[in-house]
Amino acid sequence: MMSQDTPRQGAAGERDELVAGIEQDRQDLAKTVQALAAKADVPARVRDKASQVRDQLSTLNTTAREKVPQVREQVAASLTKAGQSIPEPARRTAVRTTRQATDAAAKQPAALYAAAGVCAAAGLWLWRRRRS
Repeated sequence: MMSQDTPRQGAAGERDELVAGIEQDRQDLAKTVQALAAKADVPARVRDKASQVRDQLSTLNTTAREKVPQVREQVAASLTKAGQSIPEPARRTAVRTTRQATDAAAKQPAALYAAAGVCAAAGLWLWRRRRS
């Protein structure tokens, strides 16, 4: 009689495996549909990206504001060092530009970087011109 019960138990085991496999496939399909729906929700993705960009800009703005005094000191030190090797008219221009740069830096940190670049380029140009 055991031989008759064994095929039934085997068939029940196979049925249970099939049911479990079908249930797993349903769960996988539900996850896939949710993932596709999230990708298709463009407005939500745009909002998320905008929020990330806003956070990054806020961080950059804070960092720039914190670094303004340090950059200002570095620019002043560079200009002082360059001022020692350039003629008086150019030195006055450098001093005036330094004042303008520090005033602009207080209002807009990006202006400090632009002014520093201009002053460095002018100082380098004058230094090379003088050495020639």
